[in-house]
Amino acid sequence: MVSGHVIQLCNSPETVTAALSRTPDQSVSSVVKQLFKRKGSAVKEKAESPSADSGLGELDLAEKCGRFPHRPSDLFLKKPSSLFKVYNDVLHTLDTDPLAGLVSPSLLGSSGVIPLSIVSVIPDIMRHYADLIVRAEKEIFLATNYWQPSLSARIVSDSLRELSKRVEARGSEKVIVKLMYDRGNLKQVWTNHVVVKPDGWSKVGLPTEDEIPGINLEVVNYHRPPLGTFHAKYLVVDRRVACLNSNNIQDRPNIEMMVHLEGPIVESFYDMALLSWSNAMHPPLPLLDKPPTYFGAYKFKQDNEGLKYIDPEMMSKATRGYLQEQHAVNEAQAAQVRPDTQEQPQRSDSMDSSAADQKRSKLIAGHPNMQIPSNGAPAINGQHEDLDSDRADQKRSEIMEKHPNTTVPSLEDSAKTNADAETRSQGPVGGDDNSDAQAVNTIDSSTYSATGAGSNPLAVDDHARGADAELAGTLQKDDTKITSTNGGGAAGIAEHLNIGRVKLEATVRDGDGSTLDNFCPHILHEPHGPVPIAMVNRNPTGTPGHNHVHKVPQDVAWLSALRYAQKSVFIQTPTFNASPVVPAALDACRRGVQVTLYLDLGFNDQGETIPFQGGTNEEVVHKMYTTLNSEGKGAEKHLEVFWYTGKDQTKPISAILKKRNCHVKFMSVDDQIAILGNGNQDTQSWFHSQEINIMVDSSELVNTWLRGIDANQNTRLFGRVSDQDGVWRSSDGEVVQASGMETSSLFGRLKALGGAIARLRGTGGF
Repeated sequence: MVSGHVIQLCNSPETVTAALSRTPDQSVSSVVKQLFKRKGSAVKEKAESPSADSGLGELDLAEKCGRFPHRPSDLFLKKPSSLFKVYNDVLHTLDTDPLAGLVSPSLLGSSGVIPLSIVSVIPDIMRHYADLIVRAEKEIFLATNYWQPSLSARIVSDSLRELSKRVEARGSEKVIVKLMYDRGNLKQVWTNHVVVKPDGWSKVGLPTEDEIPGINLEVVNYHRPPLGTFHAKYLVVDRRVACLNSNNIQDRPNIEMMVHLEGPIVESFYDMALLSWSNAMHPPLPLLDKPPTYFGAYKFKQDNEGLKYIDPEMMSKATRGYLQEQHAVNEAQAAQVRPDTQEQPQRSDSMDSSAADQKRSKLIAGHPNMQIPSNGAPAINGQHEDLDSDRADQKRSEIMEKHPNTTVPSLEDSAKTNADAETRSQGPVGGDDNSDAQAVNTIDSSTYSATGAGSNPLAVDDHARGADAELAGTLQKDDTKITSTNGGGAAGIAEHLNIGRVKLEATVRDGDGSTLDNFCPHILHEPHGPVPIAMVNRNPTGTPGHNHVHKVPQDVAWLSALRYAQKSVFIQTPTFNASPVVPAALDACRRGVQVTLYLDLGFNDQGETIPFQGGTNEEVVHKMYTTLNSEGKGAEKHLEVFWYTGKDQTKPISAILKKRNCHVKFMSVDDQIAILGNGNQDTQSWFHSQEINIMVDSSELVNTWLRGIDANQNTRLFGRVSDQDGVWRSSDGEVVQASGMETSSLFGRLKALGGAIARLRGTGGF
């Protein structure tokens, strides 16, 4: 039962944000010391716990410890919601440390709306960041694990330059921007939060001070040595919008996930960001003493100011036209003489690999989601072309024509963008005139409602069901190589997923539109009221060891969700090897709960093979199936494991090749609650890194996410491994593996230390 001490903490009006607003020049850490007595002292001062005579049950008490919009039991069939069971367990972590959740206790449980989710490549998420950044009025707080000089970092830097111009044009006070990342620095041995001086900004691709006169930027490099990585990835703008995402700010061939949040839950993000910063702020955030008020209905789709730039119909058509150019480069390269043959080029426009790479880099740099309008020349692959004013204007016009609604608008274009959005919002709804637009952004629930199709005969025969089986059968054809030259369909999706120098052709047929047409990176959610949302975070732990799982809100939430699941558990994560989660998943299977895992084949295999890290995905999955099969009770039928398969592919590709990876971190239970954010299901995230996650209670949102995740990859169709040995095999017996199922040799494990070091520095893309 929740203690009286925790009930008092969660109902106190005091928060770190409120306390800091009274003394804004103090360091956050000093304010925290004054505000909360932590660890052992907190236990001694517990208030008297409610007695059984109070008439309040355990879940009633849990309800009193959050600022929820309603009790889910009143909404969902009069049954206690899994969220409250999980939340009740999370609350116990506050007994010995009020800030175990990395947020003031009264802000641990909250509410909010989620008008937008993105499941796509990093530039699409960074483009949404850019749109929010350039519209900031007072302040921005941005956090990422790894900030790497890259095209994605350039989006953010160019957005700050554009914001600075807007601030100067409107004559307002400077916008205050706080940026945190983890790049590893010797100074962190004695000072975890190292201030990055302005003369070091340009070294990582940030604007210099003279480039952003309308902004006051402060940067902190945070790491808790040796293992306490700052793995957080989020954005808070003007204390009214928060974004939580799975990606770092770097260029990786990853599918990622982001959610855009509004409402009281943003206060929780704000408070958490202050705690993460720890230092005194110079200057303080201007909205510290100005909490937002929430009144009236929340706005969605084109009625939401932050989403006006998203026109699904226009963006789809423009993107396909743009991708045609990239596909033409691929074909021209393919027509060049192969080095191992004497074949002659069949096309006059053929080009060698070097020329193709150069051309492709220019196209990627020119991708509309990589462009922020400015007075300077557009950047190409991180460098600026020497263009005169006329040529630069022409170049921008060409980009705008290709993707008119996916470029951050300049000041003079803002009014036009808003007017166009207003026109779209007043258009016909549900009628024939709107059918094309609806089709672009609609995720077909019927295609993904069944469980367990795939191309592995050992896995599929007993488990394929309904629409999935029929669709999988349609796509499993002999001639699967893409031949279309129209730049749309499979080829277009392939190029959308190709990042940097990645070159990979689609293997899905263009004619199979049933699997390609629902590719939908931007999920504009239907209007909904505030839903219960709780923060389930993790403080960083620098010291080695795998302890204190029961004291970490993130870990408790994951384990409780698996324990309370009654029907189904779905997890997508790059890696799955943490010592607590593997047996918990097996126990769920033994209870008859259907456990579905979408994992990456070969993701970070070097780092995962060093001692005490848990092993590679292949090793873990093989052991899970071996364990369940050896018990002879049929529980293996309740475990479905899939290797991530790209939307344009018909079989998994090892992440070692860095061509198609998935970096999404998502768990859902019984199609009712979801836990998503920064945390992987690996040893590092469970025991060491700082992680920010939310737990959401909404069947509507959870089911939309599940359909959206499946719509933007072919994992469920083609990624299923055998439930006998955990190996992926094609219908003709081809085996796809990365490191294999055998434990690495001593030499291999020593070699893996390099991967582990890169992982801790953030360069592993985790």
